[in-house]
Amino acid sequence: MELIGKITGINTSDGMCNIAVIDKEGNLTNLKLGIEEAKGLKNGSVFKFLYNVVEGERISNYIYSINDINDLELVEKDSVLRAFFPNSPISLDSAKKEINNYLNKIDNKVIKDITKGLINKYNNDFFTYPAATKMHHAYIGGLAYHSVGMLHMADSFIENYPYLNKDYIYAGIMLHDIGKTIELTGAANAEYSLKGQLLGHLVIGAMEIGNMAKALGYEDNEEVLFLEHMLVSHHGMPQFGSAKKPMTAEALVLWYIDTIDSKFRVLGEELSKTEKGTYTESIGVLDRAKIYKI
Repeated sequence: MELIGKITGINTSDGMCNIAVIDKEGNLTNLKLGIEEAKGLKNGSVFKFLYNVVEGERISNYIYSINDINDLELVEKDSVLRAFFPNSPISLDSAKKEINNYLNKIDNKVIKDITKGLINKYNNDFFTYPAATKMHHAYIGGLAYHSVGMLHMADSFIENYPYLNKDYIYAGIMLHDIGKTIELTGAANAEYSLKGQLLGHLVIGAMEIGNMAKALGYEDNEEVLFLEHMLVSHHGMPQFGSAKKPMTAEALVLWYIDTIDSKFRVLGEELSKTEKGTYTESIGVLDRAKIYKI
């Protein structure tokens, strides 16, 4: 039999590991597995279990195969993750349509090819990963949702300030957190990988742009340098983790838009839980300020 479910409890008895698993409908199933084979399983993780029903003094479900849900097709994986974990307000399909729409707005071939190449390379992770582990957009699909929100804001900036190069802004937004697909360990229960801790997503992202440019034969094009600069500078200031301060108008816009979306999205979430005429709880991304809801 097959079961896709989230582990809610693990204990051992009679030389076996007993695993409590809840499915998408909220049904609880108890499964058994050898203690050695159960190493690596932990509460809160979701797997695809294949098991046999064995009748003895009592009916027991013995696992014979455990599969990582990362092996599932993207749409099914997204559906499974959204059933068990907090997720973005927009669907996977909506996020993909928005991203593809903005990819098609990029005219410069070098910029477009690099951006499209990296989105395709990290397709599964880009659309299912959170944007952070705690601070903002820390839920399934948060990375893509954050990018879509920034792209919508960018349209107004480009309309109001026609000297801005839309191709760099659109590409910079879609790529600015691409390094998080390496910095973080997964879409659910995300932690920071060793590479993420030692390099960070700004540097990782810039390296990925360089690698993609080389693979496409664009390594000597100036567009590569400008995109790399946008990524290493998009936190704005060294105290915020930026490797460089923004030194192009497009890099400056990326920093501001990223800051606005990361802060105001969290603010909106907190205000939705707050009664009128009262203050929110302390908000981390706003320097722990409490905001009054009018």
